[in-house]
Amino acid sequence: MKLWLKRYLIRVLIINFFSLFYLIQTPVFDSGFFSIQSIFYSINIYLLYLFIFLEAKSSFFSIYGLDFSFYKLIINNLGNLNLKYIFYIAFQNINIFYFLFFSLGCLLFIEKINYNFKFKKNSFHVEKKFFASILFIIFILTSFNPSNTHLTLIERYKNLTNTWTPNDLVLNEDKYISQYIENNFFRNDNWFNTIKYTYLYFDSNSSGEKKLSQFEKDLKFKSFRNFGEIITKNKYDNIYVIINESYPNFRNKKLKENLLEKIKTGNDDLIIQNFKKKWNKTLTTQGAEMEFFCNKDVNFEKYIVSELKNFIEENNCWINSMKDKNLIYIHSYEESFFNRSRYKSFFNKTFFKKELSDLNFEICNQKYSGICDHTILDNMNKIIEDKKNNFVIFLTVNNHIPTSKFYEKPFINCKENFPLNLNKQFCHIYNNQMLFNESISKLINRMNKNDLLVFFSDTPPMFKSKRRVHFEDLINVYFFSNKQI
Repeated sequence: MKLWLKRYLIRVLIINFFSLFYLIQTPVFDSGFFSIQSIFYSINIYLLYLFIFLEAKSSFFSIYGLDFSFYKLIINNLGNLNLKYIFYIAFQNINIFYFLFFSLGCLLFIEKINYNFKFKKNSFHVEKKFFASILFIIFILTSFNPSNTHLTLIERYKNLTNTWTPNDLVLNEDKYISQYIENNFFRNDNWFNTIKYTYLYFDSNSSGEKKLSQFEKDLKFKSFRNFGEIITKNKYDNIYVIINESYPNFRNKKLKENLLEKIKTGNDDLIIQNFKKKWNKTLTTQGAEMEFFCNKDVNFEKYIVSELKNFIEENNCWINSMKDKNLIYIHSYEESFFNRSRYKSFFNKTFFKKELSDLNFEICNQKYSGICDHTILDNMNKIIEDKKNNFVIFLTVNNHIPTSKFYEKPFINCKENFPLNLNKQFCHIYNNQMLFNESISKLINRMNKNDLLVFFSDTPPMFKSKRRVHFEDLINVYFFSNKQI
């Protein structure tokens, strides 16, 4: 019994030590340090071997915000795999191979010596000293790896001891780390969470960073881009376009439905069209605007430096057909952000943070402090003078990650709803969005029968990839009207 307990404790210590040392960057360590599952599978050495391999594979998936459903994508597209890129990301995650090498190597070694450790001076002959030295040197060298997992250990230590420096807190992830992690003692393994998320989200759209494999041929739909065709199809009195910063498109169906229901509330005769759209992973928000303005492939490098009026005319963008309307652009942040002052050449009126502040609109303080988005919608009458013939584009900012709490009372109890209970940022972006969607509902209620509202997100919430497993990798495009589109 004493020997069995000794074997068991050594196995538990080995698996947890090397997991902590090499897998600290994986999402499971956001909740704690000591694996609950290791208490059970360490009982049997062969089970331990099995779960070491499973944990290594799951850790790779977890870092990129993927679950096991990603295997379907790989199997369906074997011919499209970019082997050169796969070797590159394997190198970037070499710490996972270190985890495999050292955890398996140590276990195989102590199994071979039957857990009998002899530390007498004459028991270490030259050969043993040589191999011990080599292993020690390799272990030290693993501190220098592309994924910098050991820097994460230092980061976690600083958070536990509150020994941050001003230079540390320049980075968003460091400054807001207490909102993302709990630092409990116990945690679940990556394989446990990956299996759990695969089951919970099996009937939802995919998540994660698709750059991982550099192919996107798993689409069961045609990615929507035809804004102009739908908007110009009918002669609308007023057209409102809302480009929503980081819409929290959770894979949890209940959470998604609640967001849409908040918009539909009080608008019984509403006609809704919903499309799915890929987002530009390179261009992000400016890419979303450019694609909306033009609806076709254009030169982004020219777009970001050109006066918008010139760019639209030179590229014959569909939005130029709207120039007979009263063109209004609203952004709740600074006009200098990505040089959006160049939009003034195309729009009849532009409202940025300064102009909206002059109207005494409330400011929502966060890292990217701007005017409160819901306040803008609730006071649209102070911006739009004419009741008809308006084309309004509104780019929000409040849910830019990292965000803050802007609602007085939560619309949902985050502690009781997964995955909102995983960290405060998830909770904040969801309740902030519920508040904003409530204002959208009021705007729709004030719309004329012949008005149209177009609503879509620039990107999914821009968390690190490992936290994106809970969000769809696609965005929804909604068209709301009170007449047939």
